[in-house]
Amino acid sequence: MSKCFIVVSCISSILFGATDASADGCMMPRMPRKVGESTNMVASPKQEAILATDGKMVQVVLRTHFRAGPEELAWIVPVPSKPIKIEKCSDEIFSVLESETAPKFYRKPDKGGGGFGCGCANYSSMMPANMAKRSSIVVEQTGTAGIFKYVVLSATKADELTKWLNDNEYFVPIGAERIFDKYVKGGWYFLAMRIRPEAVDALTLAPHPISYTYRDDKLVYPLIISQLSADLRNEIVLYVVGNCRYGCANWANATIGEDEIELKQGSPSGTNYEELVTALTEKNQGRLFVTELAGRADDFTGRIGNVLDRRLTESMGVGRTITRLRAIMTPKAMDRDVMLIPLAGLEKVSNVYYLVANDPPVVPVAAACGLVFAAFTGVRLVGRSHFPRRR
Repeated sequence: MSKCFIVVSCISSILFGATDASADGCMMPRMPRKVGESTNMVASPKQEAILATDGKMVQVVLRTHFRAGPEELAWIVPVPSKPIKIEKCSDEIFSVLESETAPKFYRKPDKGGGGFGCGCANYSSMMPANMAKRSSIVVEQTGTAGIFKYVVLSATKADELTKWLNDNEYFVPIGAERIFDKYVKGGWYFLAMRIRPEAVDALTLAPHPISYTYRDDKLVYPLIISQLSADLRNEIVLYVVGNCRYGCANWANATIGEDEIELKQGSPSGTNYEELVTALTEKNQGRLFVTELAGRADDFTGRIGNVLDRRLTESMGVGRTITRLRAIMTPKAMDRDVMLIPLAGLEKVSNVYYLVANDPPVVPVAAACGLVFAAFTGVRLVGRSHFPRRR
């Protein structure tokens, strides 16, 4: 069976927000006070992908962040079946999704008183003209997508694929052949992309996402190949759009309950959320995806409708759902691709957390005077503190 590779070069966040609605006669509820939100979990490179499926066709929108500029990189993406449509996507999609779907935390009073797996390798010059077929290597397709020039390759031998890439100045790192072999034996295609020569001299090379589609009844996120370019800690955020909620078949799955959240000063979210995710990840040897949101995709078609194929989303039916999955991992944990499976019947997951505060305590006169003194002088009297309770 022949295998295809697509190579791409580039510089490398859209989910949806939730609102708190309440109807209680003409009574107007107090506005909750935002504590913070959990966005980037680590400072090292990040992979983001939208995977949409109707059970027959898959569309992937992919963005990978690199430390080096795109003109110094080759981007190799394994694809289970031959890509059908490869094109540029707007930079805005992932930044909007991140801002609207990342976990958000509010403090609300009581009512009595809310590279997708990729391999990256340095190279010094652009794609040469001598792209002739060698032995088991076949150039299946070539084209352009935004600032990228891509080629789709097929191969039956990993060593010959490695040689072809090196001969054509896609200098792959040591160990790549072993990784390639896993995908070659599985009959995968690869998309290889690089910056177009005429785009290299542009003042700004923005890392726009790439979209491609292929026919398959399974949904998989290739992660093994990411070992070749992984940092010490890496963040993976997947947005799965289908006819129900999705989860991982071969990785641990978890959700963070509202009753587990506590206020914590100094953290990005203002809570202990990041600590909880880290602890769960370590408990599962670094192989864990946290479901941070699962809700109606129809609520967000206005934002992702211009990116996802209309025929694909329509064929999903009325139960279209979007699931946000996030993982923090080391290269050692990237020993398997992520198999994504439907979890029909499971409840929705909100990305909005409310920390409910206690009613104000009865404060003796002497204590009240102490509080006033502290407010004006900055000196706090030692005594019993009043913390918000968890709902």
